[in-house]
Amino acid sequence: MMEFKLPDLGEGVHEGQVLAVHVVEGQSIKEDAPLLEVETDKAAVEIPSPCTGIVSAVHVKEKQLVHVGDVMITFSTETLHSASQTTTPKPTIVPRPEPFLKIASGVRSSPSVRKLARELGIDMVSIAGTGAGGRVTRQDVENADAKPVVVEATPITTTQPSVARPTLTLETEIEGVQEQTEFGIVIRQPMSQARKAISRAMSHAWETIPHVTDCNDADITDIDKMRRDFKDPDQPNLKLTLLPFVLKAICRSLQKFPILNAAVCPDSGDVLFRQYVNIGIGIDSERGLIAPVIRDVDRMSIGEISAQLEQITLNARSASFSIADTKGATYTVSNAGAVGRTRYSTPIIQQNTVACLAVGRARLMPWVVEGAVVPRLILPLSHSIDHRLIDGGREIPFIEHLINDLEHPMRFAV
Repeated sequence: MMEFKLPDLGEGVHEGQVLAVHVVEGQSIKEDAPLLEVETDKAAVEIPSPCTGIVSAVHVKEKQLVHVGDVMITFSTETLHSASQTTTPKPTIVPRPEPFLKIASGVRSSPSVRKLARELGIDMVSIAGTGAGGRVTRQDVENADAKPVVVEATPITTTQPSVARPTLTLETEIEGVQEQTEFGIVIRQPMSQARKAISRAMSHAWETIPHVTDCNDADITDIDKMRRDFKDPDQPNLKLTLLPFVLKAICRSLQKFPILNAAVCPDSGDVLFRQYVNIGIGIDSERGLIAPVIRDVDRMSIGEISAQLEQITLNARSASFSIADTKGATYTVSNAGAVGRTRYSTPIIQQNTVACLAVGRARLMPWVVEGAVVPRLILPLSHSIDHRLIDGGREIPFIEHLINDLEHPMRFAV
């Protein structure tokens, strides 16, 4: 027998929450095949099997909190050949708390399964999940010949029959334990490890950094036309968005005002002037806000920045990134406009940085140009600064330089 214990996940991570268990007792498994998925406060980690053999005992279940050193799986290290003569593998079963509410439009699966579906070009909505609660498993994706199944939402009725209430409809599934309160039914769901980490980081940043937010507008009509008209026969698939230009403008402004690329040393209070520019990009994902870092952005062209943005966004949304990918930012950008119709906001500054820029959703607005009111594409910008180090006398010239770049794109070529 061999006991497999949760290994050291690095970066000071000592615990995690089980996202998925890919095996059951009696199942044959090969070395490096997917065994478990564990979510830490840094990332979702797929843990492969350390050996080839038979699963003799599964000691954990989905949503269980586990710690480094806990026994996860016990293996019988017999050969697969001999095991196949005596053991018939069972279908994957993942325990789940009941009762729970499930909404038809949600597709339940693990990050690795979703990544596999993307690689194979398979629409997961068309797959009937055979896992517990309709979860789409790796085998379901590999088979990819199942018929779609629609799971109706569990109705929630009012305790006052005389009052007509619409059926609860949500865009995503909600799982958890139903509880009856004096006002109606609630569904209790444990906060994920990622959300706990986000909560701790945001609370600590808000409590320790005196935030000041400066809101401005940039007329991006010309730069938007330039990027839309862009064509390069050597790179026919390159489609430029606005964000690479924003990042380039930030780098140019940081070169002129390096105090905004600095950090306050928590131990001594000294100012650390970083001689490199690493920009963290806030990306909305299923796990919450992720901020992967693009390193040495100041050394990149617009095309290189665009390619990096595409890659980190894909990695963040498929949970295929490492903890190190979120470390070392010297400045942060929140691309809030990519999520919806937000305009101005109050972005929270990350620890070890002194500024954060939130880019809102651009829209056509009446604008005064040379004395005439004309329609122009206006980009809202919200810039939070650490008032321990940055005053308006430094922040205002910084943001003015950035806006001038965006409003006069030929400055990028000079």
